[in-house]
Amino acid sequence: MNWLKRIFSKKENSLPTFKTNEVFKVSGVPKHTFVERRTFNAKIEDYFIGRDSVLLFLGYSKSGKTVYRKKHLEKKDFSLVTFRCNNESTIDQLYNQIASEVGLGQIITTQDQQGGKDTSSISSTLGSKDVASASASLASEINYSYIYTEEKTKVKIDVNFLCNKLRDEQILIILEDYHLINSRFNKTLSEDLKHFLDDEILFVLIGIPSSPNRALRNNPDLSGRLEHLIFDYLTKDEIRELINSGIKKLNVWLSEDVIDEIIKASMKNAFLVQYICKVLLTNNGVEETQSKQKRIDNKNEVFKSCKEIANKLDNDYHDIYGIINAGIRKQQENKAFNQYEEILKVLKDKEIEELEKGVHYTDIFKWAWDHMDPQKVQEFIDNGTYSDETSFKNSFRTQIKQAVEKVNQNLEKNTTRPVLYVDEGKTYLTDLIFKFYITWNEEDA
Repeated sequence: MNWLKRIFSKKENSLPTFKTNEVFKVSGVPKHTFVERRTFNAKIEDYFIGRDSVLLFLGYSKSGKTVYRKKHLEKKDFSLVTFRCNNESTIDQLYNQIASEVGLGQIITTQDQQGGKDTSSISSTLGSKDVASASASLASEINYSYIYTEEKTKVKIDVNFLCNKLRDEQILIILEDYHLINSRFNKTLSEDLKHFLDDEILFVLIGIPSSPNRALRNNPDLSGRLEHLIFDYLTKDEIRELINSGIKKLNVWLSEDVIDEIIKASMKNAFLVQYICKVLLTNNGVEETQSKQKRIDNKNEVFKSCKEIANKLDNDYHDIYGIINAGIRKQQENKAFNQYEEILKVLKDKEIEELEKGVHYTDIFKWAWDHMDPQKVQEFIDNGTYSDETSFKNSFRTQIKQAVEKVNQNLEKNTTRPVLYVDEGKTYLTDLIFKFYITWNEEDA
């Protein structure tokens, strides 16, 4: 009887086996660790019911926008038009794509009918013409014609046309990478959005949270009609839910200290939580569900995992870091500071919430000056580089301002992956993973 008891007990206690990289996923839909954002769900439902607002999906790359969009927007009973923005996109391209995908437009058909007649004859003669002969001939006529058809669309596709045609339709228009649009596109769309909203035509704008609030700034009539969903910051409870759902499937136990460090190091970003958990577990020998529970209680393991991830990200960000930090390795002995390096130091120090709002160059200057070594200041006054502290300070401020002003130009010229964006003297972080990289990359630390 005891052996039967052991067999059935074993079956009851056995766990299904999962691979670590399928539980904690760094790409695609995390089937086992997806966390429903309940406040988001309620806002999305209200959005479809009320049809009186523009929905903004805001989040850095890999923050979960795409996963949530697939689960909660694309399953609705709406025709879907997706327009992918870049800095050369025009409003005409957007409106023409909308009209094309939903079959709008007035088609004018012209016809040109032409015809003709071909005649052919055959004749023959028998005998001699002078004595006796007989002749015969056969003639035939063939009539032919054809119709030439040309189709032309001769309708101006603008906000009035679209509103008139779509006001009673179930249509959802999604603008991907809205933060990349140019000022002309933005100005027109901001003006037109009010008309679309009045006719209950739904728009979703997907972009990053560190952009200036363009639509609201360009059209005060939209005040109160923009519903923001910020994806980057899972709550602590949501992160714990994500982690616990994963480690339960893998039969792993993490201490509270370890979980707290994951929350802190990930900057509450879903992608980074997944990535840190995956590396942390695999580094501790957890490739799949454990037959015997694995316990991890050393928070230093989280630090090691973050450094390893930063090292893996080096191929993506090393050159970009170098472009921003131009000249640091060639810095002359008589140069007191590198203004680009000071920008990067502030990015490391400031919280994401501050970087989202934008850090003005005067704030970068103040932070950098407050952290300047007084002994270094005195040293460069003594050797004659600067006449006094005021001249040093003024030069420092001017060079910080000039460096900030050149950030956009330098990045646009040298990389296709901008990680910062400067607008009206403010520096915005546009890639949260870049901040993680510069925080944990040992070479640049």
